[in-house]
Amino acid sequence: MTGRTNSINSIIIVGGGASGVVLAAHLLKSPNPDLRVTLIEKRPHFGQGIAYSALLSAHVLNVGAAGMSAYADDPGN
Repeated sequence: MTGRTNSINSIIIVGGGASGVVLAAHLLKSPNPDLRVTLIEKRPHFGQGIAYSALLSAHVLNVGAAGMSAYADDPGN
């Protein structure tokens, strides 16, 4: 038997809200250059969900912008 490893080369993310976009960004930082990430979203823009697309000021986030970094090692992003 050979030392063959299985790897995932294609991932589809359903939902292009903030969480889907952050997941895609993390996956695309992968050391696997063959990794293909497809993000599917029914809305016309990625990265928006209720918290980021609401027009009502009553929809607020419970964390300040400085506490919402997508990357633990890059708090200013």
